[in-house]
Amino acid sequence: MRISETGNPRRPAGTRAFTLLELIIVIAILGITIGYVGPRLYTGISSSSMDKATREILTILQFARSTAVTQHRHYYVRFDMDNAKIGLYPKPESSGESPDMLKEKELPRGVKLKSVKSPYQSEKLQGHLDILVTPEGVIEQGVIYLEGEFGKIYTVIIKPFSGMLKIYDHYVEIRHG
Repeated sequence: MRISETGNPRRPAGTRAFTLLELIIVIAILGITIGYVGPRLYTGISSSSMDKATREILTILQFARSTAVTQHRHYYVRFDMDNAKIGLYPKPESSGESPDMLKEKELPRGVKLKSVKSPYQSEKLQGHLDILVTPEGVIEQGVIYLEGEFGKIYTVIIKPFSGMLKIYDHYVEIRHG
């Protein structure tokens, strides 16, 4: 290595290198960028399965409503907390009859039904709860709490007449009565 006239070492011409200060600055910029972008990317990935679950619920409700109106029958939409499924079946003719599911969907992987409640039934944390759909297309009001990965909770409210959903990407306490 050559020494300059001031006594400081000089790099030979044609060699390139980074100083320690330059490396520290680049690492700091990368750290800040990853700290800012990383959580947003991860939130987008985890919420996409929650969004898909709400679309599945809306699809079943709309199908139940149109089927009830066209068939002039009562139907139930079943929310099965134990198996993370939603299904549709016609109202049984007699009370002891077990229903045959007309349509059934599993919720996306990592999403489960935390609880379901309605003004006419107590809150269910396990087992199943059935929401009635009348031949006129009226859907019983209900509140569904979906739990995703890492405890993320969505509150899904079924609007009684239209069957449309009001969705919150956090827990909202809904009391009936």
